[in-house]
Amino acid sequence: MSNILLKLQEEFDENPFVSFVSFDSSGQGVSRVYDDTWDYTARNEILRTVSFTAIPEIHRANIQRYVGKLLKYNMDKSVDNHVSVSLVQHWQVTLNRISKYWGKSDFSLLSNNSEWRKFKSSIEGHYTKNTTDKIAVTINNLNAAELLDRYVKFSELRVLANDKESKQYIAMPSTIHAKVLQRVIDTVETYHPHRLEISYAMSKGIKLRDSELANELNKLHVSNLSVNKATALNKRVGRQANKLGEAIPEYRFDQAGKWVNDILKDCLMCVDLFSGARKTELLSFNHNSYHVIAGVPVLQGKTYKANKGVAKTETWVTHPLALKALELAYDMTQYARDIHKAVLNEAFDNGDITKDAYQRGMRQLSSAFIATNMGMECYGKVRSAYLLQLSQGLNLDKFGIVATQEEVDEFNFLNPDWYGEMAVGGSLPKLSLHDLRRSFAAFLVRNRLGNAQTIKYQFKHKNINMSHWYANYAQLARAEDLLMDESLMIEANEAMEELAVEAFDDIYNGSENLSGGGSKDIMKEKEERLGRGETIVMSREEIKVLVKNGSKSIVLLPTGGYCTNSECERLCSIESFAAEDKPCSHLVITDKSAKEMAAQRKRLIKAFTAMNDMGDYAYSRILVGHKEKILQLEQTLKSHKISFEPFTQKIKVL
Repeated sequence: MSNILLKLQEEFDENPFVSFVSFDSSGQGVSRVYDDTWDYTARNEILRTVSFTAIPEIHRANIQRYVGKLLKYNMDKSVDNHVSVSLVQHWQVTLNRISKYWGKSDFSLLSNNSEWRKFKSSIEGHYTKNTTDKIAVTINNLNAAELLDRYVKFSELRVLANDKESKQYIAMPSTIHAKVLQRVIDTVETYHPHRLEISYAMSKGIKLRDSELANELNKLHVSNLSVNKATALNKRVGRQANKLGEAIPEYRFDQAGKWVNDILKDCLMCVDLFSGARKTELLSFNHNSYHVIAGVPVLQGKTYKANKGVAKTETWVTHPLALKALELAYDMTQYARDIHKAVLNEAFDNGDITKDAYQRGMRQLSSAFIATNMGMECYGKVRSAYLLQLSQGLNLDKFGIVATQEEVDEFNFLNPDWYGEMAVGGSLPKLSLHDLRRSFAAFLVRNRLGNAQTIKYQFKHKNINMSHWYANYAQLARAEDLLMDESLMIEANEAMEELAVEAFDDIYNGSENLSGGGSKDIMKEKEERLGRGETIVMSREEIKVLVKNGSKSIVLLPTGGYCTNSECERLCSIESFAAEDKPCSHLVITDKSAKEMAAQRKRLIKAFTAMNDMGDYAYSRILVGHKEKILQLEQTLKSHKISFEPFTQKIKVL
């Protein structure tokens, strides 16, 4: 045993309270060093506890000592004597990872070169680079606290990492994004008028269940029902309770609240798709979070990011539909909120829970998104958390996604980490709230130069106001000087860089043919490099550097192709606009873009035929524009060696 560990044993011999940050709001101690769980409820941070129960008993006390010492050291050097609960949990998790394969928890021994080599050998191939970086940071924290004598560079441990890398969250292809959005909007629009009826029917159903259960227990003179008796009672109650909500579309009563929970998830997704907020931020919203500031609809809620784990108010530009979603979520779950509050009040009055735990529960119940399970296994009991749980995911199957080849191509383009994991006829490989957030960021980026009509077409919006909101998101925020979710804007910028790298990679390395006014110089450069024997015209790393320093910029046009002039204001962003007389000197069309334009040509021909058959002279100018655009697209298809039947229709009224 090292001398440092002996000193730690002496320091914590009397099992003192962890530190003053684990005291409750009345100043009473809550957690001691060797407790299985350190309780930080009084801190009002996003994380409430740090648990040591998953650590093998042989290492638990040592890890608690080292974490306790790191906590004391970091608090002493902190200006405000504050250390976030998330950081304490980070130390606990990482020290456990170090001991797992090394087999020891006297971390001071890592000062010894022989022991250090053993440790490195033990973890080789077990962790990702991200985890080895965290291990290096924690070892350096131990070094700073004089708990060992070793400083580690990331590179020393990264070579021991495995090939598994955590994949980036996905961004949905635009048409799938639109389908998901429309589905959740339909849910909100359908059930918003019935939100109070839903709560009333669920409340009556729960009371009916309680009454029937009490009668059955009294009749049988037992304290619990057998499985068969309970099943029969539940079916009987279900049939009667369903009648209470007959006026509500597809209403289904169940004690676990699954039917309500499914609607609640759609409401949560709707708010996310109209804000890009994180899960914890979404769960802070309720019907009072919506405001209109200088004509701009916004949501104001709590974020814990970059604020030492403590909540601060943040603002997100949104759409009025978010208010409907929040009203529906809050009002239809009022029955559950009333039951939870009654249980909390009784427990607090009886002294069964602390004031801090009571206040935390009440704060959570102010959310629109709360737990709805009223099954007997948890009914009438104090819960550790009252917020909506998403352990079962977002019910991806209900969206009925059947991917087309175009959607698969766009998915691969947007998500290089997930390349090949979405198949034609299949669905998304997964869907989480953060996937919606990344989709939101990618959407903002891909349409930053678009106009309302462009976005309305691309997203098949039924309401043009929805498209106006999307198109003006950043503009409105700047104009009204609103406080924005800075990290969301950072994520949007990162998405912009990723999309630009993918686009230029497609142009320089992925396409055999190029066309458009901006393609000549690129083709010349490609020929020169390939003529010198280079297999790649420009590597992704080179492209990334040029994108980051602003030397190259690009915009993906909904009409197909890329515009390499980010300041462009031409009307070529509108698909149905007729070809301009002067070709754009910044337009670059790849083979992939040309395939999209082939599909666009088919749509134009279909529209032309239907309009032409009307024989109405009023449509003649539109028909002329359509025909000119179709013929122009045919020239592009020829350049990319895509076969087609030439368009020969004549305008009948002319």
